[in-house]
Amino acid sequence: MILSKIKNYFSPNKLRQILYVFFVFLIFVSIYHLAYAKRIIPGVRVGSLRVGGMTYLQARKALEENEKKLTEEVVFKADNKEYRIKGSDISLSYDWDGSVSRAFEVGRTGNFFIDNKDKVAGLVRGLYVAAFYEYDDDLAGAKFSLIKADANVDARDASVAFDSNGSLVISPSIEGVKIVDELFHNMFVSSLDKMDFSPKTLPTKKIRPKVFEEDLKTALPEIEKILSNEITIRDGDKSWLLGKNQLLDFLKFTKNTKLEYMLDEPKFKAFADSVSQEVNQLPRGQVVTTQDNKVTEFKLIKDGKELDVKEFSRRFKDAFFNSKKLVELPMSTVSGPASKEKYGILALLGEGTSTFKGSGAGRVHNLALAADRTNGVLVAPGAIYSMNNSIGDVSAKTGYNIAYIIQEGKTVLGSGGGVCQTSTTIFRAVLKAGLPVVMRYPHAYRVSYYEQNMPVGFDASIFQPTWDFRFKNDTPNYVLVQSSYNLNDSSLTFRIYGTPDGRTVEISEPVVTNQSPPPPALYQDDSTLAKGIVKQVDFPAWGATVKFTRVVKRNNEVLFQDDFNSRYQPWRAIYLVGTK
Repeated sequence: MILSKIKNYFSPNKLRQILYVFFVFLIFVSIYHLAYAKRIIPGVRVGSLRVGGMTYLQARKALEENEKKLTEEVVFKADNKEYRIKGSDISLSYDWDGSVSRAFEVGRTGNFFIDNKDKVAGLVRGLYVAAFYEYDDDLAGAKFSLIKADANVDARDASVAFDSNGSLVISPSIEGVKIVDELFHNMFVSSLDKMDFSPKTLPTKKIRPKVFEEDLKTALPEIEKILSNEITIRDGDKSWLLGKNQLLDFLKFTKNTKLEYMLDEPKFKAFADSVSQEVNQLPRGQVVTTQDNKVTEFKLIKDGKELDVKEFSRRFKDAFFNSKKLVELPMSTVSGPASKEKYGILALLGEGTSTFKGSGAGRVHNLALAADRTNGVLVAPGAIYSMNNSIGDVSAKTGYNIAYIIQEGKTVLGSGGGVCQTSTTIFRAVLKAGLPVVMRYPHAYRVSYYEQNMPVGFDASIFQPTWDFRFKNDTPNYVLVQSSYNLNDSSLTFRIYGTPDGRTVEISEPVVTNQSPPPPALYQDDSTLAKGIVKQVDFPAWGATVKFTRVVKRNNEVLFQDDFNSRYQPWRAIYLVGTK
């Protein structure tokens, strides 16, 4: 019945044409599948290379031969510069087996419609398959970062500065350039996918500044007025005078609809932090009694004080923009309950000792005074302890005697000789407590006092205001720095108390290398000594390079590891010969 309907609808001649086309199509399809049963279907490209119609081995060989002709170097051009990413620099490796296997999958997915669409598309316009490859992401990321660091140019707002005559001058704005990261990465990947190593234009966009020269020209009289007002910062007998250059450093401009002045918050915070280091005083506590290294009695012996940075910023802005000349520092009292549990002063964390046998009376006085002034400091969680901040100014006016110190590579008489015995001893306690050391300087040469009860290398020097000893309290509770000394046996001890958190400390033996003998002794005439008197003021010491390592663990997990390196120069003995 259906056949009779078809005969009625189509003429016999038309029906023969349809059947002819159908049989031709069946023959074509049969030949197509027979011809490409073990070959890649026509029109397929891997990257830029045509592999359609090839067997697996032919395609693989063709890709290998093609690779030999490639530079495998992606080149980006921008402003007469070229940025090159070589394949060897990023460990680029093409996978031809994977690439050919993917090419063979085209037209063979098992989906009738997709496969036939791809087969037709291959005959008409071709089919593209990305090459398979691998490269080191970290190496490539480093290359991207270097290119961006060189090509990116920050937009710069117009600014003001003082010239050599003290007059305000305006520096013009500069337009910035920034790489478009996503486009940059996509172009790089596309080059590898297609094996296309022709030069590319680096994708960038322009960044416009916000403040222009004409904006500042209009506002110049107001800017000059702000900067002409010197400001004094004061806390008791301490003061800081800020002149026009320092004030200019704090001035920041921005523009939305009109030019606005504001305080440069990051720069002011850095200044406020430096002021805090000088004026802040940590509270003081004392462990009264212990049993088996556990604290049984603790008391608070002195409140601390702390700069209120937020209020300081408010007062400074008021003075800065309203021509006021004085800012009193807002200080708040740092105090709290004397409970050992609330402060977390529960047990001994670490102890350091040193001896000072043979020290002169002035040196002993100074180290004892520094130890007293360091004693009892409570360091808050997350805070950094500074020895210079704890002991205050080291000078004759603060009670220190004249004794020998190391200054600019020489041993000379100066205020505070012996204070480094204190920094050395607390360094040893901090090492054993497993707390992070933030700042430590070794001495210029080996000092005999510091090797009386410890190997070489376990010393720490301070020299105000630049050289300091600092550590961080990285525990969740306070830690207490407590000192004591015994003049009878010439010993100094520092103890660090806090809350144990299970950390353990391993300290290696110091490794001593590059040893060199001291130079010959030096004899110097001294008109203050009587004839015939010879006085030794410096002692010989071998030069050496010393290193030891500390590993801090908790539950066998390494929290941190640090190396402590010291380079000591050889030191000669010096004798003063009386000529009076």
